[in-house]
Amino acid sequence: MHTYRDRTAFYLLNERWAKSDLEGVMALFAEEALHLINVDGVAVPYATSTYGKEDLRQRLQIVLDTFYIDKFDIESYVHEREFTRSVVMTHKTHKRTGERLCERLRFRYWFKDGLIVRTEENHDAPYIEAFQRFVWQLEHAARSA
Repeated sequence: MHTYRDRTAFYLLNERWAKSDLEGVMALFAEEALHLINVDGVAVPYATSTYGKEDLRQRLQIVLDTFYIDKFDIESYVHEREFTRSVVMTHKTHKRTGERLCERLRFRYWFKDGLIVRTEENHDAPYIEAFQRFVWQLEHAARSA
């Protein structure tokens, strides 16, 4: 059953990530947090699964180095018995190319003592991988010009 601290952590996580507050986000994760993502981390380096707080910090830093977070809005959420699930609409701008990535993400979070111990993040994987190939082509063409 979720506690008040668990629910507060959920809201703070979303609020802080929308502001690109990496330190604030990291304060909400347990040291041994597991973050699973359904995208090929080799093809899309900013979208790889992680284990442990430091590994997660590095991945999230890559996201912030790659994108401006323009929008991160919760569309819906449900606090279920064992986890909280949410749907988030996000808009990001790729810093090098100016291309926009807009997508609807699905999350599930597990908490212990007010800290996040597990996250599952689901993207439309073919869409993300196609976006990454497109951005790579733009960057490659710019370097070749």
